[in-house]
Amino acid sequence: MTEEQPVVLIADDSITNLHVLNNILRPHYHVKATRSGLRAVEIAVRDQPKAVLLDVMMPDLDGPDVCRRIKSQPGLEHTPVLFVTGSADDKVTTLCRAAGGAAVLTKPVDPKRLLAAVADLIATAAVADSTPGG
Repeated sequence: MTEEQPVVLIADDSITNLHVLNNILRPHYHVKATRSGLRAVEIAVRDQPKAVLLDVMMPDLDGPDVCRRIKSQPGLEHTPVLFVTGSADDKVTTLCRAAGGAAVLTKPVDPKRLLAAVADLIATAAVADSTPGG
């Protein structure tokens, strides 16, 4: 890990999913991970991640609620959120998008697709942040 690596936050109540996502992302990003939706909001406020990956279903606070709470924080309004879910039917996708999610990937994740999605979201957010009024 180097100082230049962007912070990416992962919140998933499954330790197995956290390990899988962490192992894919760790060579490219400084990964912060938690099994708690509430803790994810705290970490996001403290560490200002460049992207957030959320499970949809978590016991303490579900992914869409975590997304809304993160995006309501000053400085995090434009932070891209990628939902990683086992059930990406139209209802779930609509719920995630309505909460402010930028994209939805289904489990099990394809590592190349995940890396491409995270890199694209971070690049798009950086362009938006650098434009006047962005």
